[in-house]
Amino acid sequence: MSIMPKVNLRRTFLIARRDYMGYVKTWGFWISFLLPFLFGGFGFLMATADIDLSPTQYVTVLDETGDYADGLNDLYDEMMEEAAKSVLSAKSFFIQDKDQRKEYERILQADGTEAAQAYITENVPGLSTDFDAPVAEFKIIEAPEETLENLLPYLKGDTLLNIDDKDVALGGVIIFKRGVDIAKPETEYWSTNINKLDAPNLVNRYLRRLARVTYLEPKGLNVTELDRRVALAPEASLFNPVKTVEDDQGVNSSDTVPFIVATVLAFMLWLTVFSGAYMLLTSMLEEKLNKLLEMMLATTRFSEIILGKLLGVAALTLSMMAPYILVGIVGVVGYVAFGPDQDIVKGLVSSFNAKMIVFLIIYLILGYVLYGAFFIALGSLSSSMQDAQTLTTPILFILMACAAVIPLGLSAPDSPLLRIATFIPFSAPFASIVRLPSDPPLWELLLSTAFLTLLCIGTIAMAGRIFRFGVLSGAGAEVVISWFKRTVLRRKA
Repeated sequence: MSIMPKVNLRRTFLIARRDYMGYVKTWGFWISFLLPFLFGGFGFLMATADIDLSPTQYVTVLDETGDYADGLNDLYDEMMEEAAKSVLSAKSFFIQDKDQRKEYERILQADGTEAAQAYITENVPGLSTDFDAPVAEFKIIEAPEETLENLLPYLKGDTLLNIDDKDVALGGVIIFKRGVDIAKPETEYWSTNINKLDAPNLVNRYLRRLARVTYLEPKGLNVTELDRRVALAPEASLFNPVKTVEDDQGVNSSDTVPFIVATVLAFMLWLTVFSGAYMLLTSMLEEKLNKLLEMMLATTRFSEIILGKLLGVAALTLSMMAPYILVGIVGVVGYVAFGPDQDIVKGLVSSFNAKMIVFLIIYLILGYVLYGAFFIALGSLSSSMQDAQTLTTPILFILMACAAVIPLGLSAPDSPLLRIATFIPFSAPFASIVRLPSDPPLWELLLSTAFLTLLCIGTIAMAGRIFRFGVLSGAGAEVVISWFKRTVLRRKA
């Protein structure tokens, strides 16, 4: 007797088409399908509308000692210079020559933003030198009043400031008072916006620097020069002994990009399997409650219904994921064709090798079939959504545990847990994909695929029996609980 039942392809196709078209005609499908384009359009409108989502906070300083305000202002200017450097540092991404990129980054850190822009103008004429200064989260302004009591109406919003012909509220007041030690002034920060901590964080940073100054300067050390030398300190170079000498054994973006790509692909695989399996559950439950399954069984086999639903929802899931897949393909191809960083380009090209593509397709199919068959079986046993949630909770916990394995491929690809997960069929699709950049032995991947295939065959056979039992006998969750008590716990019904 064959384990796999007979299947009529025409009836299977009709069931798959029915499930597919039933979802495609709904508003929810088209909202999900158009969601990336809607988000993209919304983002574009927000960018062009010039809406300030985080308005600048205006802060003033009351220095009752006269010793600290200037130092705080100097540190604020340094902070804005650091922000400008981070903005200009992104320009190095578009400098193709590796030596020029390193020199640009060195000049930016050592000599500042103006010198870095001059270097681009002289050596990289094709790169724009337009520079938009970073928007400050807060600005330090001159105090409109000299005491906290007189500033309270400004803080409460009863009295407004006029800055650049706009009426704005005073966001906060920093107060320095004389302490027992010049390095430890009593410092207060008054503000109604207790969740915006940019200004108090700057004050804390200034106080830590002040403590360093009072400790180091008597010993003849300059704190500013120390910070500059620390920023310019050399860093260790990374090398990989597995790489050949001809390919340069130094580690660069081409070595790390495949791990990032594999992690993203594994997460997309998990999302596809999860969404498809859950749609199978809801579809099965809906048709059982509406007595449609009994009508279908008059002309269709159990196996044809199961296979048709698997194919229909698989096509639906791929249709819903199509915009994201398309955007990803266009982005990768566009960067490979026009990307300035050749190390990243090389990493992207090596990520999508034959092994990755073949095993990604294999694990997508097997993972979807495995979880889909489980959800079909559990859906056929459920008599309500509450039953379905109770029965599927263990499978959902397993799926969540599998999702927790995925980040290990990026942070600890040599983790023993990741290797063990490769041979566990439930987690194999995701663990194997994230291990591919580490080039695991082919026999491990083939053995993992064999285990998963055997479990898929067993699960489909089991799902067919449970499906027949649940639909024809009207069995529900209580029957499963009774069987568990009787068979496993050896209790009498």
